[in-house]
Amino acid sequence: MGEQEALHLCAELGDCLLLTDDTAARQAAKSLGIAIHGTLGVLIRAIRRQSLTKSQVIALLKEIPNRTTLHIRPALLNQVIADVEANAK
Repeated sequence: MGEQEALHLCAELGDCLLLTDDTAARQAAKSLGIAIHGTLGVLIRAIRRQSLTKSQVIALLKEIPNRTTLHIRPALLNQVIADVEANAK
Protein backbone atom coordinates (compact mmCIF):
# COMPACT_ATOMS: atom_id res chain seq x y z
CA MET A 1 0.00 0.00 0.00
CA GLY A 2 2.88 2.36 0.69
CA GLU A 3 4.28 2.00 -2.80
CA GLN A 4 0.84 2.49 -4.28
CA GLU A 5 0.36 5.73 -2.34
CA ALA A 6 3.82 6.92 -3.37
CA LEU A 7 2.95 6.25 -7.01
CA HIS A 8 -0.27 8.22 -6.68
CA LEU A 9 1.58 11.15 -5.10
CA CYS A 10 4.24 11.15 -7.80
CA ALA A 11 1.60 11.06 -10.52
CA GLU A 12 -0.31 13.88 -8.82
CA LEU A 13 2.69 16.10 -8.11
CA GLY A 14 4.64 15.42 -11.28
CA ASP A 15 8.42 15.70 -11.72
CA CYS A 16 9.10 13.30 -8.83
CA LEU A 17 11.73 10.69 -8.18
CA LEU A 18 10.35 7.50 -6.63
CA LEU A 19 12.73 5.60 -4.38
CA THR A 20 11.83 1.91 -4.29
CA ASP A 21 13.27 -1.55 -4.76
CA ASP A 22 9.84 -3.12 -5.15
CA THR A 23 9.67 -4.69 -8.61
CA ALA A 24 5.95 -4.11 -9.12
CA ALA A 25 6.24 -0.48 -8.03
CA ARG A 26 9.21 0.05 -10.35
CA GLN A 27 7.27 -1.40 -13.29
CA ALA A 28 4.22 0.72 -12.49
CA ALA A 29 6.36 3.86 -12.18
CA LYS A 30 8.04 3.14 -15.49
CA SER A 31 4.67 2.70 -17.21
CA LEU A 32 3.52 6.04 -15.72
CA GLY A 33 6.69 7.85 -16.77
CA ILE A 34 7.81 8.38 -13.17
CA ALA A 35 11.56 8.45 -12.56
CA ILE A 36 12.75 5.74 -10.16
CA HIS A 37 15.85 4.81 -8.22
CA GLY A 38 16.47 1.84 -5.99
CA THR A 39 19.10 1.22 -3.36
CA LEU A 40 21.88 0.80 -5.92
CA GLY A 41 20.98 4.03 -7.68
CA VAL A 42 20.84 5.95 -4.42
CA LEU A 43 24.28 4.71 -3.40
CA ILE A 44 25.82 5.56 -6.76
CA ARG A 45 24.15 8.97 -6.69
CA ALA A 46 25.70 9.56 -3.23
CA ILE A 47 29.15 9.35 -4.83
CA ARG A 48 28.22 11.85 -7.55
CA ARG A 49 26.80 14.24 -4.98
CA GLN A 50 29.82 13.73 -2.73
CA SER A 51 27.63 12.57 0.16
CA LEU A 52 29.64 9.34 0.43
CA THR A 53 33.06 8.37 -0.82
CA LYS A 54 33.64 5.66 -3.36
CA SER A 55 35.16 3.48 -0.62
CA GLN A 56 32.14 3.97 1.64
CA VAL A 57 29.73 3.02 -1.14
CA ILE A 58 31.74 -0.08 -2.06
CA ALA A 59 31.71 -1.16 1.59
CA LEU A 60 27.93 -0.64 1.79
CA LEU A 61 27.37 -2.55 -1.45
CA LYS A 62 29.41 -5.47 -0.16
CA GLU A 63 27.33 -5.56 3.04
CA ILE A 64 23.97 -5.80 1.26
CA PRO A 65 23.75 -9.62 1.14
CA ASN A 66 24.61 -10.04 4.83
CA ARG A 67 23.02 -7.02 6.48
CA THR A 68 19.80 -6.38 4.56
CA THR A 69 16.74 -8.22 3.31
CA LEU A 70 17.18 -6.65 -0.12
CA HIS A 71 17.39 -9.32 -2.79
CA ILE A 72 19.84 -8.48 -5.53
CA ARG A 73 21.26 -11.10 -7.87
CA PRO A 74 24.88 -11.70 -6.89
CA ALA A 75 26.02 -11.20 -10.48
CA LEU A 76 24.33 -7.79 -10.65
CA LEU A 77 25.74 -6.71 -7.30
CA ASN A 78 29.24 -7.81 -8.32
CA GLN A 79 28.93 -5.90 -11.61
CA VAL A 80 27.81 -2.73 -9.82
CA ILE A 81 30.72 -3.03 -7.38
CA ALA A 82 33.15 -3.51 -10.28
CA ASP A 83 31.67 -0.52 -12.11
CA VAL A 84 31.94 1.69 -9.02
CA GLU A 85 35.55 0.58 -8.47
CA ALA A 86 36.42 1.32 -12.10
CA ASN A 87 34.42 4.45 -12.83
CA ALA A 88 33.28 6.39 -9.80
CA LYS A 89 35.29 9.41 -8.84
